[in-house]
Amino acid sequence: MRTFTLIGRVVTAGSLALGLGTVAMAQGSGAYPTKPIRLVVPYPPGGATDVAARMLSPRLQEELGQTVVVENRPGAGGNIAMINVAQSAPDGYTLAVTLTGMLSINPVIYKKAGFQASDFVPVARVSLAPLLLVVPEKSPYKNVQELLAAGKKAGKGGLPYGSAGAGGLSHLASEAFNANADSNFTHVPYKGGAPLVQALMANEVTWGLLGTGDVRGFIQSGKLRAIGQLRNGRSELWPEVPTLTEQGVPGGVDFDVWFGVVAPAKTPAPVVKLLGEKIARITAEPAFRKRLNDLGGVAPATGNTPEAFADVLKRELAILPKAAQEAGLQLD
Repeated sequence: MRTFTLIGRVVTAGSLALGLGTVAMAQGSGAYPTKPIRLVVPYPPGGATDVAARMLSPRLQEELGQTVVVENRPGAGGNIAMINVAQSAPDGYTLAVTLTGMLSINPVIYKKAGFQASDFVPVARVSLAPLLLVVPEKSPYKNVQELLAAGKKAGKGGLPYGSAGAGGLSHLASEAFNANADSNFTHVPYKGGAPLVQALMANEVTWGLLGTGDVRGFIQSGKLRAIGQLRNGRSELWPEVPTLTEQGVPGGVDFDVWFGVVAPAKTPAPVVKLLGEKIARITAEPAFRKRLNDLGGVAPATGNTPEAFADVLKRELAILPKAAQEAGLQLD
């Protein structure tokens, strides 16, 4: 039910009718936007979500002819920022830059998340980063099948693997991988990607799933090794790394770490459309794409529409909440 509500708010005639009365005429006269726009980030400055927002904001400001301010509101696993945006006026002046799992996982694992996916309407994605299965430099496992074979032989307790935090995407995707591969590994949560990288290099854990931005430099320097990527096809960033599907892991384990812009539900459809078109234009620019590549991300060059973004969220909502519940995850 929640999934269809979310998607419906992107494309339904009701949303369009709401927008026509309040915004479309203003757009025709060039009135929107008439004041600064807030891009709310649910994490502190310096993280990958913040970097995506600060890359987008100056170009979006140029495209809209209005100030675009990045506002960091960290806390409660991102919930504080998302509540703030959900409760803001649905007028196109308050947006959130969020990421994979925020809308699909948090409302399930937090007792009082304070928001649902249906409180937002997707606008456009800004960046995609493959989720990589990495092992330490001196790991004996050269591919996923060797790793799985070791897991099956490990017996009770299994081999330790690390995640960037209990309940996060790397944890749930790891559990999906474990289930589909019928292997035996024990979860060790860390407080973010950077601590997990250090744990891998110290051989505290056998493997971990991390976004490209967290591990690219360590892989390039030979301190870590990527043996698989969790996506349908090989990323342009890692053409030499086979996908899990290619390596015989069943179940279609497929996740990108994405960063995208969402607006409060009931934001007029013409405003969502305008913002989506502007962001899609920016992400298709060669200079923007090169900057993202340098940071370990890929900009969606085509098909970057609110409807396409809604399809991504629909898929997540069909998979991740169930995975969180099956894993028994619950946070205060």
